[in-house]
Amino acid sequence: MTDDLTARLERALHVQEHHEGDLRPDAAALADLHARVARGRRGRTTSYAAVAAVAAGVIGVAGWFGLQDRTAPEPAETPTPTPTVTATPTPGPTPEPSAAASAPPLEPVDLPGLPPMYRAPEGILDSAGKGRFVVAYSSGLYEPPGVDGQRRTLALSAPTGELYHLTDVTTHEVEPVRWSGSGAVRAQVWDSQGTSQVGTVDLRTGEVTVDPRLPDFVYWLGMSGDDELWSTPAAYSGEAGTLYVVPPEGTVREIPYPLHMLPALAPDGRSVVGSTPGGPLVAVDVATGSRTTLLVPAGQRCRVTAWLDATGVLGQCVDPPTGDSLRWNYDEHGGQVVRFDVTGGAYRTLARIGADGVVPGRGAQVRDGVVVTTAEPLLSSSGDCYEVCYGGAYLWSGGQAVPVTVDEEDQVCEVRVGSGGLLLRTGDPCYEGPVGEQWWLVDETTRAARLAAPAVDSDLGLGAKVVVEHP
Repeated sequence: MTDDLTARLERALHVQEHHEGDLRPDAAALADLHARVARGRRGRTTSYAAVAAVAAGVIGVAGWFGLQDRTAPEPAETPTPTPTVTATPTPGPTPEPSAAASAPPLEPVDLPGLPPMYRAPEGILDSAGKGRFVVAYSSGLYEPPGVDGQRRTLALSAPTGELYHLTDVTTHEVEPVRWSGSGAVRAQVWDSQGTSQVGTVDLRTGEVTVDPRLPDFVYWLGMSGDDELWSTPAAYSGEAGTLYVVPPEGTVREIPYPLHMLPALAPDGRSVVGSTPGGPLVAVDVATGSRTTLLVPAGQRCRVTAWLDATGVLGQCVDPPTGDSLRWNYDEHGGQVVRFDVTGGAYRTLARIGADGVVPGRGAQVRDGVVVTTAEPLLSSSGDCYEVCYGGAYLWSGGQAVPVTVDEEDQVCEVRVGSGGLLLRTGDPCYEGPVGEQWWLVDETTRAARLAAPAVDSDLGLGAKVVVEHP
């Protein structure tokens, strides 16, 4: 739910930033927001009103989201790129399970509300490798685990399409963040009170062991060598947040840092970049804690989407909102896609955003110079989806955005990069209940797609929330 929280807060920025002032939620309000987002959304709704209520309920949240206003030379004008349209791939049928003649037949398991699964054969975790995913399914979005048939299930997704039931977790809601060994995942876990903690989950037993080295309500960033990186954002009061460098064993190292949103971690794990409360973009060195202020277009407010290369990040900028309008379209207010230099050098405009352009959302680096991002509906052409839902996924190379789609009816809610291609989480729409959410693995070259985690058609609110790949 880290990306869910980030997206909610980012949208609260757009809706609330024109109300920015001295009113700021206190620590209790922040904890309540974290708990409510972390514990999900109740079922499928029939309008976007519930999403608007979540954003509007965060009084003055835009104060936490102050964006950039730093003078820098204006770059030369560059033409607006036209996204290259690619054909929508047709997912192939899920392959039938197969087994060697000497292997025992696969045994189906009856798990109401879940996709078809098989009982996990003995030793399946020990023999897992690349292309295998742990999938987390959850229900009971506002209920404690184990109440009224609510289920938290971890399954193994095989490259050939089968799902194998691994275990149910009865004590916590679980969001795996990495597969830490053959039989365990590291995860954010929520207890029945909605408290978020960090723990290790046994994939054979479902037992959760909370890591006492970390405080409540920290959020996953990634790996820096053998160390995990977790963070707390800067407080509404403007106090610094904290970056936690967590070794496999031993003492956690804490780095104060000024970033108010979940920052983007460099592919090598050595630095993070994010925006500061009321200030510019800042890069923070993980080893030393030193900070570098990034140059941004004069008078504009900017956000980071993903690292583009060793010294640059892809981001988006727009003129600051004025007046009382809750709608602020990038194509009407100087929106542009920008490469920021993390060493403090000049920024470079990659594309001007027109009505038929793309506003890049959160993403991930595919390789040097290429990133995949979601698309935010912040355009005059976005229609009723403005501020609420996403479009497709896009591959960015320079200023060119090439669409990657798996189903034109679904929105791409989240993007990642796996060993076998692009990982796309789709839903219809992203901001309603998790019914229908599923993960696709898409080949970047051929656009062939296969389901890594199928959706669920159920009134229980079950959905394929998270996938983590075997290291």
